[in-house]
Amino acid sequence: MTSSQNGNERYVVRPWWRARSLPWAALVVVSIVVTGIALERTAFFIYTPVPEFIERLRIGRLLMLAGSAISLAAAIWSRVRGNPLWVTICVASPAVLVGMATMIMTPPSLIPQITGLIALPVALAGLIGGLLPDTRP
Repeated sequence: MTSSQNGNERYVVRPWWRARSLPWAALVVVSIVVTGIALERTAFFIYTPVPEFIERLRIGRLLMLAGSAISLAAAIWSRVRGNPLWVTICVASPAVLVGMATMIMTPPSLIPQITGLIALPVALAGLIGGLLPDTRP
């Protein structure tokens, strides 16, 4: 941080990546939305190997990959912004929990959707925690 004094005025100039909360928040929201769409695309209660289901599953898994990448990018940006560690962990939770469950489980499993019930609200809590003003001394 650099400070400047101009007469009686004093202000602090922050680097652009620390001062901007809106682009970071938008990245977290996009991560949550893309992960939610991917969970909807990969949810099957009755699975039959017809081409429509296979294509839906392929698109859902690609969206899950994109959602995980966006979530990891938001977590890295959160750490660079100087957010508390718990905010960074919460923002990374969709990539870690849902992304790993999608990679490990076979398609008819609902484990990614169950972990999504935990990970998406946790990511939302991380978003709110990252937008709150810093109260540290």
